[in-house]
Amino acid sequence: MKVLVVHSELGVLRGGGENFTRNLFSAFADRGHNVQAAFLADHKSRYPIPLPSNIAPIPIPGWWSRNAGQDFFSFIRGHLPRKDHFRTAWDRLQEAVSWRILRWHERRFQRRVERDFARIWDEFDAIYVHHSAVLASKIARRRPTILRLPGPAGAHLAPVLRAVHAVCANGDALNHIRRFLGDHAVELPIGIDTNRFSPAGSTIRSDLGWNEGDRVVGYVGRLTHLKGVDLLASAFHEISRALSDVKLLIVGRGPEENFIRSVLVEEIGHGRAHIEPDVDHERLSDWYRAMDLLVMPSRYENFSNTILEAMACGIPLLASDVGGNKPLAETGGGWLFEAASMSSLVLSLNRILGTKAEMKARGEVGCRYIRGRYSWASSAKRLEEIMISRLGVNR
Repeated sequence: MKVLVVHSELGVLRGGGENFTRNLFSAFADRGHNVQAAFLADHKSRYPIPLPSNIAPIPIPGWWSRNAGQDFFSFIRGHLPRKDHFRTAWDRLQEAVSWRILRWHERRFQRRVERDFARIWDEFDAIYVHHSAVLASKIARRRPTILRLPGPAGAHLAPVLRAVHAVCANGDALNHIRRFLGDHAVELPIGIDTNRFSPAGSTIRSDLGWNEGDRVVGYVGRLTHLKGVDLLASAFHEISRALSDVKLLIVGRGPEENFIRSVLVEEIGHGRAHIEPDVDHERLSDWYRAMDLLVMPSRYENFSNTILEAMACGIPLLASDVGGNKPLAETGGGWLFEAASMSSLVLSLNRILGTKAEMKARGEVGCRYIRGRYSWASSAKRLEEIMISRLGVNR
């Protein structure tokens, strides 16, 4: 079948949603399907990351940003007292503005796609849309359409979602959506490359001048307010002086990077913390394996690719008690702390870092759980089944 993928993030964020789409449709193409992907590029039609060779790109060039203004908010926050009530209010304002910018970005993307693809929808057997519910409902008037929602949607969207042939989700988002959409919402599980993400050695510690006896706390992902990495930086700043053998390894980039560096200026200067802004996804496993504990401090998380990848490498997790983090921690592969609470994160880190044997044991439990349940091949097969049964598309 000939499928068009429409995704407003791919090639821009290097985030979990992008990796989901790239890996899923690479595996889907391996099943003999023709896949073309329409996704955002810079104004010269360039992408910061390449598509898999079995997916044909259709660039949508322009000046795109889902984080407009966030650098300014982070800069101001960096000059506010850390334990001041105004800092808390500023955080709330930043989060509210961030969500509004996301909605503006999606509306702009929707209008662009409607204009650019108006005459070619009929060339495809099916259309796969990531996140954009209104856009998917409009495309569904022309072609069989499947929508994947990476996070919860409100009940007010029920009429829009029912206009789409199939609505897919997983994790916390699926639970929320099924409350008002029932069986019209179907599960499309995430996958993982267990050949790449597996327990093994790593040279990253020695490259950074750290030794095997150090206890390394890690984070992988976008450096945004929603991801809560500011909480991790502040918590590490608080515990690092008393725990000289504890190191912090942050892998990622984003609008919060300058703020995080300002919080950790002393720790980075003394070699106790390191920020690696840009790592190819193909090399991420080496960075996970350098960690003793992965921290996912998100203010919201549906179902984290990062957590799955770390667990597959045998690394236990400490995650905020939100969304899809809960069931992954409840596998026995890690712990939870109170969401958006730096004090809870500090207490948890102090407790967990003193139990290196238990960290290793939980890492092994989580590894067995992930490797027995997740693969991109099975996710692609499930997508094919949804398209045949819900969209009426022949293989």
